[in-house]
Amino acid sequence: MIGRSKLSASASVLALLWVVGATPVEAADYEEPGCTISGAAGVGYMFDWQEVEFDGVGSLFENFSGDVDWNTPFGEAGGLVTCGEFNIQADFAYYDHSTDLADLGNFGKEDLGDLDAANSHFGGALFWRDPSSAALGLSASWVNQDVFSKDVDLFRFGVFGEFFADAFTFGASAHYFNGDFIQESEHDGFELAAYGRFYAMPDLSLMLRGDALLSTIEPGTGGDDADFDGWAVTGEAEYLVWDRGLSIFGGARYAERTLDTGEEGDVQFNDTQVYAGLKFYFGQDGSLMDRQRTGLIDNTSTFNEKLPNWFSSEIAAALDVLSGIELPPPPPP
Repeated sequence: MIGRSKLSASASVLALLWVVGATPVEAADYEEPGCTISGAAGVGYMFDWQEVEFDGVGSLFENFSGDVDWNTPFGEAGGLVTCGEFNIQADFAYYDHSTDLADLGNFGKEDLGDLDAANSHFGGALFWRDPSSAALGLSASWVNQDVFSKDVDLFRFGVFGEFFADAFTFGASAHYFNGDFIQESEHDGFELAAYGRFYAMPDLSLMLRGDALLSTIEPGTGGDDADFDGWAVTGEAEYLVWDRGLSIFGGARYAERTLDTGEEGDVQFNDTQVYAGLKFYFGQDGSLMDRQRTGLIDNTSTFNEKLPNWFSSEIAAALDVLSGIELPPPPPP
């Protein structure tokens, strides 16, 4: 209920910004001398077709795979204060991942309901930027994950940079994250990203992005650490449909993550995602290229926010495997 209220609040913010954008109020009305205030808010919906492969994980799940379909309404918003070439940003994101669990009629469990695996994000950034050449800065965030109704907190911080060349933007980032997971385990590692953006027209952006995950999960009950690594490729298009600041966007992502538990085997998560939504820019004028080069930077995490968490995915897939097992009929009385 709290998660859906947050998403409704994001939608309300987008509607409010639309109204503000439609009125004849100039960005200068919000300016301090030498400084401007701008920002953006967006909402969208994402589908995720996930396959989880179990390789040597116990005798029951050895070389099995389970399929999980995730549905994710999401919202992102943020504000930016710019004073010359100095920028300070505050941002929020919410991804409400959910899936219907497999029915276990073969075990006498007809309806297990659905599983929520929502993520919320509060963060910010400090950076230098010259819209005609480049940007460089620091970003940080707190990510809260819902793992079977238990709150899991991750803290993430790192560096990023962008370079602008005519109709192209090139960027890269590196972030470290650390946090406690369920059963007193700990998850920490690095996220690396690189991307390129091409403006086929000033109001049409085409982006290609690659992400890498290098992390370790330390079990709280003792035993060996597990490596959890992965990669993702994302393609996205965005078009400014209204010169007051409204754009539409859509994209697709493919990701692979592997949980290597050593002698106990490994679990591989393969996600294919498609998404679309609306975004509203405020406090800025000009083309989409102008707004993106003077607006918010993306401070979200692909692996810890945009993809469902690995533990919820593993359990949902295991239930899917169990649902396909044919049990022998009971012996006659």
